[in-house]
Amino acid sequence: MKYNIELLSADILDELSKLRRMIEEFASLSKKLDLSPKDITPYDKAAIGYYLHSFYNGCENIFRNIALFFENELQTNSWHRNILKRMKLEIRGFRPRVISDELYLILEDFRGFRHKFRHSYSYELDWEKERIVALKLENAHKMMQNEVLHFLEHLKRIDKEAM
Repeated sequence: MKYNIELLSADILDELSKLRRMIEEFASLSKKLDLSPKDITPYDKAAIGYYLHSFYNGCENIFRNIALFFENELQTNSWHRNILKRMKLEIRGFRPRVISDELYLILEDFRGFRHKFRHSYSYELDWEKERIVALKLENAHKMMQNEVLHFLEHLKRIDKEAM
């Protein structure tokens, strides 16, 4: 099992690295978050939306790797909602929880925005709602990184105890 946990860890760490890079790139856009709806350009609104979309995709990639490693089943109906919910659950004797209830609620906002972003034209996006989510990005990233790293540490302890 050690090899499999190491492989899962490597996949997750790779995804965390990509998220970190994305957050660094987003910094150049963060000053736009102070703009009013009449002052934000459609291009900037779309660019910010793309980063929010990408952030949640990265989080979901991590969750999907974990779910496949432990549960081996993702239902096609509403799996985006279900996978996020599963990550806040501890499955006794099977796997620890991945994220806190607090991070779950924050990521739920990102999941909802990502859905809207994927199924709308950029001019249909509500800047005030997008801005609210975007203002949570830095904190959400820090929490995600800390909680996922904590999860990986917990997995390694469990693996050592099992040996």
